[in-house]
Formats: sequence, C-alpha cells, structure tokens
Amino acid sequence: MAKKETLEELVEFLKKAPSTHRYDAILAYDRFRANRLLLQEYIDRFDSDQYFEPVTFSTVITPGARWEKSIDFVLDKPRLSFENSSLSSSKADLTMRITGGKQLTLDQAPGATVKKVSGVKVADELDGPALHMRIELDSSPGSVTQAGTVYIDLKKAREFYLSFADTDEENLIGGARYKRIFDGWPAEKKIYVLNELQMKETDFLQPEKFVVRTDAAPSGNVRGSDEYGEGAVLLFVTMKDSDNSDAGVPAEMHYLLPNAVVDYTMNFLLGNKFLIARLVTRGLEKFPALVGPLEVKYTTDGVSTHITGIQATAGKVVVSISGATANIKFIEFTEGMKLSLVGDEGDDFTRFEVKAINEKLRFEWFGKHAAPVTVYLNSGHEARGKAVCRWECTVDYEFVVETSGDDIGKLSLKPVGPPMLRQRVAPDADLNSMTGDVTEQLVQFCEDKIAFYLTSTIGKIANVAEDIDAFRLNGLLFRGGKEAVQPSTVRFPGDLTLPGFLAPARTQFEVQPSETVVMAGGEQAFVTTAGPGVPMNWTVENLPGEEDDNPGSIDEATGVYTAPPSSAVVRGNKRVIVTATSGSNYSKALLSVNRRSIAVAPLVKAVNSSAKIKLSAAALGREPVTFTLLPGAKGSLAPDPNPDPEAQQAMLYIAPPADSSYQAFPRKSDAWRRLRATAAWRSEDELAQLLAIDTVEVTTESGGKEQIPIVLPLRIETHWFTHEVEGEGVRLRFWGRNKSSEAYEVPPERTTWYLLLGNGTFQDGLYTPVATDDKPLSNYAVIAAVETNDFLWLWSFVILPIPLITPATLIEKLTEADEATAPNEGGEL
Repeated sequence: MAKKETLEELVEFLKKAPSTHRYDAILAYDRFRANRLLLQEYIDRFDSDQYFEPVTFSTVITPGARWEKSIDFVLDKPRLSFENSSLSSSKADLTMRITGGKQLTLDQAPGATVKKVSGVKVADELDGPALHMRIELDSSPGSVTQAGTVYIDLKKAREFYLSFADTDEENLIGGARYKRIFDGWPAEKKIYVLNELQMKETDFLQPEKFVVRTDAAPSGNVRGSDEYGEGAVLLFVTMKDSDNSDAGVPAEMHYLLPNAVVDYTMNFLLGNKFLIARLVTRGLEKFPALVGPLEVKYTTDGVSTHITGIQATAGKVVVSISGATANIKFIEFTEGMKLSLVGDEGDDFTRFEVKAINEKLRFEWFGKHAAPVTVYLNSGHEARGKAVCRWECTVDYEFVVETSGDDIGKLSLKPVGPPMLRQRVAPDADLNSMTGDVTEQLVQFCEDKIAFYLTSTIGKIANVAEDIDAFRLNGLLFRGGKEAVQPSTVRFPGDLTLPGFLAPARTQFEVQPSETVVMAGGEQAFVTTAGPGVPMNWTVENLPGEEDDNPGSIDEATGVYTAPPSSAVVRGNKRVIVTATSGSNYSKALLSVNRRSIAVAPLVKAVNSSAKIKLSAAALGREPVTFTLLPGAKGSLAPDPNPDPEAQQAMLYIAPPADSSYQAFPRKSDAWRRLRATAAWRSEDELAQLLAIDTVEVTTESGGKEQIPIVLPLRIETHWFTHEVEGEGVRLRFWGRNKSSEAYEVPPERTTWYLLLGNGTFQDGLYTPVATDDKPLSNYAVIAAVETNDFLWLWSFVILPIPLITPATLIEKLTEADEATAPNEGGEL
C-alpha cells in the first residue's frame, strides 16, 4: 500500500478473507505509543528493590594483555522497547543501565609477569554503561502460565552489547561476557515477566501463548515520507485448547492501524472462526435445557475463506412446558418440548445456524416436532394427543462496545429490530375433539411458549458476548487494565475489529525529561509535550518502600522540582517519581538524586603513545559540558566520531606519538648526567624525563568541574610492582630484572618514590588511605618509582584505586587467573 487506510477501507479489506492468519486474535499497537506506555509502566513498577544482585566479573579483552574487571555492577530494572522493523525480522531491545559499581582496566606488558591497573571508572545514575540485549522476536515467543503469569522467554536473546570500553569490538566482547553469565542462569531467571493476568476457567478469552512482531507502516521505511519511522507492534495470540499451534507469522500482512481524525493507535482483531464457535458453544452449554452433546460444523460462502457461520450437527434443547388459559385448567407437555438443533434422518428442514451477514450475527433456528400434550379443561374433561409444532426463527444481532463510563470496553450483542418469527401448532385428531375457542387457546399457548424459548435461548447465546473481555488481552504486554485502551467503535466484516486508542490517559503527552538526575539540594525544571498552554498539576512521591524518606518538593503549577539536601539522601541510589496531571491525562518521570553534579569517565587513565581513548561526561539536567586540556599537555582532544549513545557528551583524547628517543632500554644522556651532578638537579627533573600527566578539565557553565588525569609514560618501563595488604593500605614492592633475567627487589637505598596524584599517606612504598591535608580523600593514587642508575632509566609507575576498592579486592583482581573468573560472577544474577 502507498498510504495508510481509513477505517472504511480497512473494513472493506477485512470483508475479503480472514486476516488473523489462523491465530485466534491479533493485537496491533502504534509502536511509538507502545514504547511510551512501556516506559510509563516501567516507572510505575519502579521500587527500591534491586532487580538483580550486584555482579562482579572479569572480561578478557586481549588474551594475556588486557582485562576489564567489573566490580559490584548494579543493573537497573530491565526496560523493553520495540524497534521499527519487518515482520520477518522483528526485534526488541531489553536495556539495563549500570547504576552502580567500579571498573578497573588491567594491562600486562609483553614479557611481564604481573598485571597493573591502567584505568579506573565509576558507574552511577549520572554516568554509567548500559547492557543491551537484542531479542529476536521470532525465537522468543510469549507464554501465559496456568497461574496467569505473562512472560517472554529470553533464552534465545542475542547480540549482547555492554557500553563499557573504548571500541565497539571491546563492547561486544563485554556483551559476550555478560551472555556467558546469562547462559549460566537457571531457566527461571531467563524469564522477563510482562504482567500477571487473573485467569479463570470460565473466561471467554484464555490466552495461552503469543508471538510478538513489529511491522513498519506502509511508508514507514521510506525516508522523507510523512509516515517515516511509524510502525506497529503486533501480538499474534493463541487461545487455550486452540488448534492453530502450527500457525506461522506471514512475511507481510495488511497494516491494521487505520487513519482517522485522530489516528488510531491500537486495534484488536478477533478471528471469526474462534469468535463464532466460542460464542455458540459457550452459550448453549450454559443453557440447562441442552440435552446430549453439542456438535457443530463450520460453514463458508464458497467464495472466500471466511468462516461465515456455524451449524449444529448434533444436540437438542428440551424445555418443560405447562400452564393454563381462560378455558383450560392445565396444559402439560408430558415429555417436554424438544427444540432440536438438527433434524433426524430425512429431515432437511430442522437446523440451527449462526451466520455472519453484513457485519451482523444472524441466528436461524428452523424446526418441527410432534409433542405429546395433556389438556385438562375447566369442565373436567381431559384430552390427550400431540401438538405438531413447526417454527422458523431469525434474529439479527450487532456488536456494540461501550466507549465511556464504568463499562468502557464492554462488548455486547444487541438485537437489530424484532425477531422474524413464524410458528404454527396443529393439534392432532385427538386434541381436535375439543371445540370452540379451547382449541384456539391451546394453539396460542403453544405458539407463545415456542416463541419464548426460541428467543430466550438465542438471547442467552448472545449474552455470552458480554463475557468477551476483549481488552484484558492488552495485559499480555501492558499492565494498565482498562486504562490501557480507549475503544472507538466495533465492526464485524468477518473478523471482529475493535480500533481505538492506546492508553490515551498515559500517552497523550510526555514529561520531559522522562529520566534525569539532579544534585542533592538542586533544582530541575520539568515540562510536558502538551505545550505551555495546557495547565498541569505537578506532584512528587517516593518510591514504594521509601515512604518515610524526604522526596523533595515540586511547584504544583510550574513543575520546578527541588531535591532534598545531601544530608537527607541516605541511600546511594535515591530516586523519586514526578507526575504531571491534566484532567484525566497524566505522565510520569523518574528522577535520581545524586551527591555530585558532574560525572566523568574514566576517573584516571594510563595510555601509550598515539593511543585514542574515549572520554565521557554527564552533568545534572544534561547541562552541556566543555572538555579542555590544561596548559602544557602533550596530547590533544578531538570530537568522538562514534560516541556511545548512552553517554551525554563524549570526546576523544589522542596521545602524542612516540619520541624518536623512545628506546627499549633507554639510556641517560651525557647532558642529563652532567645536570645530575649539579646542585640545580631535582628529583622531579628525573621524573619529567619518564612520565607526563595530561589533565583534561571538564566544566559546566553553572560551575561544575572535574578533572581526568591521563598518565603518559615517555620511556619504556623496565620495572614492575607487586602489591601486598599492609594494615589499611597497600605495600608496593619494586622489582627489576638483572642481566641473567633474574628478578630482584630494588633495595630502598636505590629507590626514589614519587606520589604523583592522591592525598593519602605515602612513605617508603606504603600507601595508606588517610588524607594528609584537609581535603576529601582522593579515590585513587598514582605512584612512580625510579631505581638509581647513572646510565639507564630504570623505573615503573602504578595506579592504586584505593580507597575506591579495598586493598584486598585490588590484589585479588590483579592476581586471579582468567579461569577463576568465569564461575565467580560475584553476586549471582
């Protein structure tokens, strides 16, 4: 199709053939609105509980050379969104942000026997990586358990991507590491629960499994078209005890969301075969006068493949009839009145059939029966015989849906005009012995009773339509119940179609930003997509389970939120929910309260010559940040051509190329040795020959400032360190290798130590996290050591992420073997 259709055009299409592709029902949702509602329900469900336990794991980036050590990674609750793709290749994205934890980059130089820390990162709500899990919807069907749990099985999820490193290749390696963790989970942990449906055996609609797909709008993949990017999320539903278990999903199908003055954003298609069969069988089964098993067959018009009706092939209704008239004391059908649904052999007249005609359900019940009757007259006379009854009953019904009020979404069948009823009762010769108006009264009595039972039986079947809680099927994907849908109309061209609007109260507008971070004591202004002219009422509340905390305050009219002070933020991950309400419409935002106004990654990084590393920064309220290299820097900054989409702002740091004097065993020049012999020499001069620190300053206009030190070795490191826990700190031992390639520990008298960064206590190789000034203790230290030698540069440096992690944890991560990391996922997911 070149364009989306009107509702009437869709109805004309649905008249041609069944469109549920052998499924019992199809639900269609506008993809944009569906993703918006999923985000709103994600916020609704948010509470203080962690979805997964913290995770600790190791990722081998380059075997024997580089590792990423992730420590106590806290995964946010998973959120589901659907991509705009084709029916044959439908995908969804399950995203979990890392909102807490630390990350160490470890390197091991060629020929070295120990690892060292070369980078440090910290994740929180303001700035942290994200885990993306691609769900191939054709291999991840949804199911409904007997208890009503609706879930998608993620065991075949693929394309894991963890945005925690500098390159896509490394991020894919990190994702693959997470997939190994995921593959090790028990089956019950690979279940993504969408909802809990209350299921009863008496429910008309009892979904058992469903398939989720996405479908682009007719011109949704055409750049420049009005519909570019538009699409639908489709649920193909199989009911319990259905026979369509092998139904496949078509490669293409008709687009089910028609245009209107306000475009429809949802549609519910109920297959006519399922609908008619369930309606008739359930209706008759509820009728106590049904005798014997009910059997039916489907009928078609011989032209299309529509199931145009259902006809009984076995079954009868037997009703008790008795009463009186003016001149008859008592009338009794001694064997009851048999209203057969199908004729005996040779009887082609008797039949019971339900047909779909002109968007209506037509009930036709034709039959005949000779019923034994006993008549007691007022005069005391008694007559026995048979009443030969014949009837033709036709009743048309049309579907009606409530579009407002308490019964919104309720379906029903309403009669269209009075029944077309013809019945005739002929008393046999024995009963005809009665004279005068007595016979007329008997005939009228019998005809009235037949008419009553025919129409009331059909009415009971039609009343079953009220059990079709069609919109409860929205619970397969959404939790909103009746709130999740606003029906517009109902049409019955073949399959039943119920177009309407997806959760207009929740998707009419959106709070912006929908997720953000504010500093403790700071402010955040919220707006909505409804525009400035629409009045809003703003409120803020704590997460469930944190009701006693201070949530901060919000101006009810302007939407300006003020966070609680830092002293009131007693949890590391303080979050609140902001709600904007306009009339019956409302939208929510999830807000994190943080103790810092700006976050950077990495905290510190060591790089080799010509290396390119990713820098990222995030500021409260997504305030723009500026990256600046402080004077004297040797490297440079450049825009990141492939920034991490999870990062607020990104930049590349490019290390300088190696100096021409960069040697495997660097020798000291004669000029340096002459300087070394004078009083002008300082130990810092020696260090400046070996190592530089470029400082990238990250600032905001509001005054936020953080620095990222980049450690640049200017000469090849010849030595290394080992680490030991000593007291509350770490003891560094300085090692080299002699001409025989034997390792030796450099004695203290030949060692010069340098504390380059950090304000902890450092003496003779022992670093203790106790501040030596009145400033807050730094999260890490950078230390170098040089062995005294008049001819060669013998040296090394190290990053100590203390007290960010404990000394014991640091040594564990530096010394654990790769094989030991796989079974230890830290906190088990």
